Amino acid sequence: MGDMYKLHKPEQPQPDRLITPKVHPWSRDKHHFLHRYLDAFTTAMKDKGWSGLHYIDLFAGAGIEDVDGYGLDWGSPLIAARQTHQFTRLHLCEIGKKKYEALVERLERYPQPNSPQTLRGDANKRVDEVVEEIEQSALSVAFLDPYGLHLDFETLRRLCAIRADLIIFFPDHLDALRNWENVYRGQPDSNLNKVVGTPTWNQRMIAKPRDQWAHVLTQVYVEQIKSLGYTHFDYERITLKRGQPLYRLIFCSKHEAGATIWRRVATKKPGGQWTFDFD
Repeated sequence: MGDMYKLHKPEQPQPDRLITPKVHPWSRDKHHFLHRYLDAFTTAMKDKGWSGLHYIDLFAGAGIEDVDGYGLDWGSPLIAARQTHQFTRLHLCEIGKKKYEALVERLERYPQPNSPQTLRGDANKRVDEVVEEIEQSALSVAFLDPYGLHLDFETLRRLCAIRADLIIFFPDHLDALRNWENVYRGQPDSNLNKVVGTPTWNQRMIAKPRDQWAHVLTQVYVEQIKSLGYTHFDYERITLKRGQPLYRLIFCSKHEAGATIWRRVATKKPGGQWTFDFD
């Protein structure tokens, strides 16, 4: 099978004196899909008449990661910064001081059409500053990759003020189900309630067998996102090598074009295998 979305071959990042967080191997999987989507998105949309193409990364990290078992790899903001067809502007938020400082310095190596908006702090508190910088006639991609259950549903609601496709890290097994009984169950102010945006997941989960809980939780979450006007969804299950589920990447768009691009690029999986897209 040929690859209709051929990526440029990225060179590996080189060591520098800046902080380089150690991450699990499955970080490469989500970045595989992100890299392919951004490359296809910027290629397909660059001449479609939008006033601008914007990239939003609310949990940006340091820009380079040390992947356990693989070595140095690009983090999501530098994947975006290094696109062949550049974004009009990058909008990046990171809460950690050292990671933020490393990200800002590394970004200087990759000049952009417009100076990136870089914010340090809690993404849920600073999202309005991002939205205010993006015009209504622009199109955006938001990569929402928190370090657990830290992306409030209210933050998604605020992002709906602009036109943005969403790629969401949803840690159903990695956090939500692992900590449900001891941390989240019966806690009205829990992070899980804030992320999903409703407590109804609790009763719906316990009404089902345990092996269906992840599906129920995702279903409730997607229903909530649909209430914001999103109509097209796709999913990638990320697992350990032995097949144990960890989290989902959830792609959300209000337009068929975005969903079509995602489905096509997602046919190539991180290990190089292909699935067929018959649409």
